[in-house]
Amino acid sequence: MVYSEDLELDDAVHTAILTLKESFEGQMTADNIEVGICDDAGFRRLEPSHVKDYLANIP
Repeated sequence: MVYSEDLELDDAVHTAILTLKESFEGQMTADNIEVGICDDAGFRRLEPSHVKDYLANIP
C-alpha cells in the first residue's frame, strides 16, 4: 500500500505499523508502541486497546 491523499485512516495506521515493524527489534505490543493521529480536529493518541486491535491484524 502506498500513501495517497485518499488513503483511509485504518489503512494509513496499518501501513504505518507495517513500516515500523520493518525496523523494530523484538515484538511490537500495545505497551511498547504508540500511534498518534493528526487531522483537522488536532492531535490524538490511540488508546492501547485500539493499537492492540491493529497489531492483531499485522502478520
